[in-house]
Formats: sequence, C-alpha cells, structure tokens
Amino acid sequence: MMIIDSHLHIWSLDTDAYPFAEGRNTEEEGSAELLLETMEANGVSHSVIVQPIHYVYDNRYVTDMMKKYPGKFAGMAIMDRHAPDAPEQLEKLVKEDGFSGLRMHLSRPDDPAEWAAPDQDRIWQKAEELGASFLSFGPAEKQPAVEPIVARYPNVKVILDHLGGAPTLEEAPYPLLQNVLNFAKYPNVYVKFTPQAGQSKEDFPLADTHSTYERLYDAFGPQRLMWGTDFPHIFRNIGYPKAVEMFRDHMPFLSEEDKEWLFAKTALSVWSF
Repeated sequence: MMIIDSHLHIWSLDTDAYPFAEGRNTEEEGSAELLLETMEANGVSHSVIVQPIHYVYDNRYVTDMMKKYPGKFAGMAIMDRHAPDAPEQLEKLVKEDGFSGLRMHLSRPDDPAEWAAPDQDRIWQKAEELGASFLSFGPAEKQPAVEPIVARYPNVKVILDHLGGAPTLEEAPYPLLQNVLNFAKYPNVYVKFTPQAGQSKEDFPLADTHSTYERLYDAFGPQRLMWGTDFPHIFRNIGYPKAVEMFRDHMPFLSEEDKEWLFAKTALSVWSF
C-alpha cells in the first residue's frame, strides 16, 4: 500500500543559512534528511511539508528542499495575507517555488474572521486560478469563522489540519466536533487524521480517541480523509512507526479500501509530487 504523509514540518539548525524569525528558536532536529530517513524506514513514499512557524513568511528552506529532492515533497507555504501584492506572491510561490497552496493560522490574528474577510477574496481568486489549496489550522471553536469564504469558493480545496482542531474526548452532544462536522456539506473540504496522543488518557493505540475519528469518517467519507504524522513532533509521543500502525491496524471501522484513500489516494487527489 502506498503511503503519503500529508502533514509534517521541516527546518534546518543551520541558522546562518536559514535564520529563524526573531524571537523563535529550537534545538529539535527537523531536517529534510531526517525526514527522508524516517520515511524510508516506514515505507512512506511522499510527504507534504507545511511551512514551520519558525520561519514565519520566509519559505526558503522548504523551497530549497523541494528543489533538492524533486518528486518527493509537496509544500504548503505561509504568506502575509495583507501584503499589497499578496496574489502575485501566491503566484510566485506556486509557479516558481513549487508550493501547492497556503496555510491559515486561525489563532493569528485574534479574530479568525479576518481570514474570510472580503479583502481575502483576491487571494482566493488567485488560488482558484492556480489550482492552489488552503490548510485551515486552529481549534474547532474557530473553524466556523472561515466557513463563509470556503462556501464562496467551492472550487478551492480546503484541508482542516489535525481533525479540524476537534477535541477527541469531548462529551455528547459534541458541540466543538460538530463545528468540524458541519464542513462535511462542502465537497471541497478535507480533514487530516493525525495522532492526538496529547488528548488521550490511554496508552497506545489511544483507543479513547478513536470514536472521534469514526464520527469524522462517517461525515466526510474516506475519500476526503488523509493521514499525517506531524513529524518531527511525533517523536515526542508515540513515535513515527506507531503513527502508521495506529490507523493501519487499530481502527476496525476502516476497510482496506478506506485505508488506501486515507494513506495515499486522497492526498494524490489534492497534491502533485
């Protein structure tokens, strides 16, 4: 079975060549080379790199690694959405740098509705023209703020990161999860299945979180779900191999055909490598 990791981050500890944004730092290893080693060890053929917040709008490291290892990676950039030339910046990111779209951080600014404001239409229009997509990253309580612009652009694919920020141990009637489930009515919206070890009260395979995944599966269907690890942060909890095993072996509601969509076919319908 082909496996594509649809969610991860990379960065270089060579801060002379790739300086972190002011006030940001890490000693955690997250290089493209470590990623490639990890992918090979776990049977992962391709991956989607999400621009790390370490660099904010400086997408050079991801750009350089996509060019250094052609055919292995797709990339999602971060861009100043208020820049006067934002549509032109997006066109350069896609046509020259090889990115497939942009990530929206709903917690920046304080009001996530700014991501759906009328001044953003010019960026979404350009994205529609380019075939670019958006990632929506933030807690489930903030996801409804972007629904208006998602509805205005049904031809632009939108992927909700990390289960759309839905809590996995929420009690019925699941109001925060429902914020995410409400997006299922939009055929252009997809959801990433990533391990949520930090939300579980149990050891691997984190069985107390599985019912949330199943509710998302029931709402969106397998063709709009995709698997990811959050490399390299996954090393801090269950580890990369178990991130594969968790969805491959421990969720009985997923058929073998469903797993083909989750692990690769959905990602291939959104990104080109």
